[in-house]
Amino acid sequence: MSRFMVSMSSRLAAWRSDLEGEDGFQTAEAIGIAAVGLIVLAAIVVVLEALGVDVIAWFRSSFGVPES
Repeated sequence: MSRFMVSMSSRLAAWRSDLEGEDGFQTAEAIGIAAVGLIVLAAIVVVLEALGVDVIAWFRSSFGVPES
């Protein structure tokens, strides 16, 4: 019975140390970085939609491309 208790105690200690590890933090960090990337991408799209016509006209005038 004593060997069983030692085995269970060591298993619980190992399980507890696994729970306290930072492995999950890497996942949360990756999800956070992806979320920030999506927000930045959405902001770029919104700005380009708002200024899109002006930006295209500026490129055309800079490169001398006639308007179609």
